[in-house]
Amino acid sequence: MKLPMDLRDQIGRIADEIGGTMASALERLLDDHRRQRILDQYTRLQADPEAWADYLAEMNEWESVAGDGLAGDRWETSA
Repeated sequence: MKLPMDLRDQIGRIADEIGGTMASALERLLDDHRRQRILDQYTRLQADPEAWADYLAEMNEWESVAGDGLAGDRWETSA
């Protein structure tokens, strides 16, 4: 993959910071990006009280069939 030198240098600095290779730095950056997208989706979902309540109700339905044997696991209804 061809990258502009300044971008390659930035990735190299991140790799140095985390003590890894440039490939591991890219993997970490992509993983962080994925996590942030998920958190952003939850934030948007929580901002809509009706959608959030629907989501929690569905999670509670799934919890009832999880079969993990843990008593009292319920998703909280307050954001």
